[in-house]
Amino acid sequence: MKAKKQTDKNEMSVGYIIKRILKDLSHIKGYLILSTFLSLITVVLSLAGPYVLGKLTDEVYNAWINKTPVDKTNFVSAVIILGGIYVAIAVTSIIIMKMMNNVVSRRFTCDLRVRMSAKIKKLPVSFADNTPIGEIISRMTDDVSVLGTTVHIVIDTLINGVLKLVCIAVIIFILNPLLAAIVVVFVPFSVVLAAKMAGKSEKHFTSARDINGKISSHVEENCTGFDTVKAFGLADRQNQIHAGLSGEYKIKCRQGNYLSGMVQPIIAFVDNVAYIAICLLGGYLASTSRMDVGIIVSFALYAKNFSMPLESIAYGFGTMQKTIASARRVYGILDSGEMAETESEHLTNVKGNVTFEKVNFSYKKDTPLIQEFSVDIMTGQKVAIVGPTGAGKTTLVNLLMRFYEPDSGCIRIDGVDITKVGREEVRNQFAMVLQDTWLFSGTVYQNIAYGNPDATFEDVKRAAEYAHIDYFIETLEKGYDTMINEESSNISSGQKQLLTIARAYLSGRKMLILDEATSNVDTRTEILIQHTMDKLMKGKTSFVIAHRLSTIVNADIILVINDGQIVEQGTHSQLLEKGGFYSEIYYSQYEAYNNGNGA
Repeated sequence: MKAKKQTDKNEMSVGYIIKRILKDLSHIKGYLILSTFLSLITVVLSLAGPYVLGKLTDEVYNAWINKTPVDKTNFVSAVIILGGIYVAIAVTSIIIMKMMNNVVSRRFTCDLRVRMSAKIKKLPVSFADNTPIGEIISRMTDDVSVLGTTVHIVIDTLINGVLKLVCIAVIIFILNPLLAAIVVVFVPFSVVLAAKMAGKSEKHFTSARDINGKISSHVEENCTGFDTVKAFGLADRQNQIHAGLSGEYKIKCRQGNYLSGMVQPIIAFVDNVAYIAICLLGGYLASTSRMDVGIIVSFALYAKNFSMPLESIAYGFGTMQKTIASARRVYGILDSGEMAETESEHLTNVKGNVTFEKVNFSYKKDTPLIQEFSVDIMTGQKVAIVGPTGAGKTTLVNLLMRFYEPDSGCIRIDGVDITKVGREEVRNQFAMVLQDTWLFSGTVYQNIAYGNPDATFEDVKRAAEYAHIDYFIETLEKGYDTMINEESSNISSGQKQLLTIARAYLSGRKMLILDEATSNVDTRTEILIQHTMDKLMKGKTSFVIAHRLSTIVNADIILVINDGQIVEQGTHSQLLEKGGFYSEIYYSQYEAYNNGNGA
């Protein structure tokens, strides 16, 4: 079954990204409209300020010229109105800021992260295999935060700036068309300059975000592999790699910030030139009595205010480039192809008959792995899968669990094609104990009960006894309530393995998958666990991937795999009598074991 079509993040145009962001903002559009309305009020109030100040200046200037006293009532009223205007602007701005912080954080960025988390659950295992964990974390944290910051900027700078530009343009043309023309003539030049400079910075910000993902992956690897790094004395080399990545990140950020940072001062310079021209021409008009001083003061303030939204828009353009780079990475995950799901059939009262019928599979199209693989496995059989490294043993399990889909052929459980059954339903038929154990941060009890959330304490204790770990748990300070830390470093590898075996037993599922389940325990414990596993597997269809052939001598059927094909199959004694590939592997291990003991 093929994956749904994926949108390559490198093919996302700026227009596509903007549309996606607007679509994601649609569920908070009510708040955005309210914020825009409040911004409009702020703009109107901020534009009323220069007008009132101009009138106040005119009254003082006329009183001084005519040598008459200032009307104190009008003067005080104007000052109160002017003060009220700027207080209202401050209050409205605070309301906008608090509302946007709350809405954007709770409704936009949170929603994006939840969607990304839900999306990852639907992606094929190949996505996790090919994408470093640190890269995913970087996209879900840093890149989503950049998108959230942009929403603030769009409201606070772009929308606010555009509203101010339009309103100021109307007012200054009403005051004096000649001076207004001087101001407006510089607008196209400033906008074009901002767009070009911002566009050049985009590629640097894109590279910076990609490098940031690599840094996160590198740090995550260093933390999870801390003991290995120390043991092999690789700390200095890892630090050099980190320093190299950080250096690249610094260079790309510097290049992007330099280009985007140049926009604002250049626009400010151009607008200041216009401001100077207005002051000079206004002064001339005032000296020739062709314009009131109050109007010149108002016009100068409006002209200065005209440059501020342009600078804000320029800043918004620069920030949008960072946003586009981050959005490509975020939507790269959200647009990743999902495995198509069909649930036309269901598995009910599963007995455990499993059939592989002419199954072909390859991780890479030009490198075949599983070829024409066929086998019938009956209910309750213990099936051992053996073979050299890379032969395809774990791949069979991946196909059986629908982590990957066959290129051709069919896998059936009780005669039902598993591709016609929901993945969760298929996986719920199996309990797994893997060589690479996984425990989460929680109590011992919670980790065992993970296999069966409805289990009682007695059920958990019984499972621990079956796995021969109950005695160890009781010796812990808090027993079953002992916390296992995030890296499970407060218990040994063997104890972790035993806990996962107890978890598998408690799940009570009809089929088992055991991947070298006793590889991390000592010989004495291995014997105990083998006895436990025999009881656990009784009546259940079990798939045992084994490297140590001594652990599967009592298997009902042994599948010997080499180069993705079954080269031999039979019981242990039958395969030894045959003297083929299995016999060669078995005796080579036996010899190695004896030589090791004799050394």
